[in-house]
Amino acid sequence: MQDFKKMLAVAKEWAMEAGRISLTRAKTPLEYTYKSSPSDLVTQVDKEVEEFMIEKILNEYPDHGIVGEEGTFERDPKEFDTLWIIDPIDGTMNFVHQQLNYCISVAVVHKGESVFGVIYDPSRDELFWAMKGEGAFLNDTLLEVKKQVNQSEALICTSLFWHHRAEELGLVKLLYDLPKTCRGIRVYGCAALEMAYVAAGRIDAYVSLNLNPWDFAAGRVILEEAGGIASRLDGDPLPFTEASTVVASNPHLHPQLIAYIQTEPN
Repeated sequence: MQDFKKMLAVAKEWAMEAGRISLTRAKTPLEYTYKSSPSDLVTQVDKEVEEFMIEKILNEYPDHGIVGEEGTFERDPKEFDTLWIIDPIDGTMNFVHQQLNYCISVAVVHKGESVFGVIYDPSRDELFWAMKGEGAFLNDTLLEVKKQVNQSEALICTSLFWHHRAEELGLVKLLYDLPKTCRGIRVYGCAALEMAYVAAGRIDAYVSLNLNPWDFAAGRVILEEAGGIASRLDGDPLPFTEASTVVASNPHLHPQLIAYIQTEPN
């Protein structure tokens, strides 16, 4: 029998310890390389934090699998009932340039169902976390998505405007018009943190055309436990096994955004 509460407790400890590592390393010159492009960075800190997390997980739970952004764990995730999905530094570009607006993201999925999520922002010492069925929290404060916000009143977070997939999906005109349909647009450049901010009511929605499971797994359970909704652009549930589009928002706004995105362009 898995003790998921104990697992959540150690995950929170490890995420905060990983955050302290990142803060310490940020005080020294950062070495980084490009992955797919000059805007897709990876630092030695990403790798160090992922290795730290994997060592902690496997020492405590050797029969668990791990999916991490940097691919340090090489076994097939399909071999395991219990999976840890981790992003050692979500928002690496922000980490390199600002040392702000980045986070450590950790989620656990058991037999395809989310169990808990942890998102830690070291620069602000903010720990967002949730256990399935037990609510979502920012540090010790309960999070509840209560505002019934219409699209015209919404503060929406997205970086869709320069994403190549917008053209591939025929969404260029809709996205160009999006700022005219809402109160404002924000871009933080850190998907996990942006989903946590929806759960905290700091923004009303987050929309992305291409995220990997380590970007949204923790944010999904935190937002859902706060009373929000996270789905694909077509409204289907987010998967934990593949990249996906994402619409994350309060429940009143969510169907409006889905309907807007699915509108046929003129």
